[in-house]
Amino acid sequence: MNREILTAIVVTAGLLVLWQSTGGDYYTKYEVIEEVPIELEPDDPLAAAGFYDDNATQHTRRDAFRFGLLPGAPALLDKHVVSVVTIVVPYWAAVAALTLWRTRKRHSK
Repeated sequence: MNREILTAIVVTAGLLVLWQSTGGDYYTKYEVIEEVPIELEPDDPLAAAGFYDDNATQHTRRDAFRFGLLPGAPALLDKHVVSVVTIVVPYWAAVAALTLWRTRKRHSK
């Protein structure tokens, strides 16, 4: 196996590790919406009447980067276009083209 293919395998593995370490989301995100538990006030009449579950939550937004498998926005040149697929596919295509070119160059001699 040549050096370019080994490098491509290492780069792909590194990007997959980065994807998993940032949350393993399907799409690239720069803002995360999470459910966080809230503490119910004891004098709240709705809580006393049982309108809330025991584990009441609310949604909050916060800025956080999540490296996704796929690009997250429909725009072609957007910050969400960075993803595992948009980096790995062109990289592997370049490695394949270089390998093919070197193989043909060797055989033509």
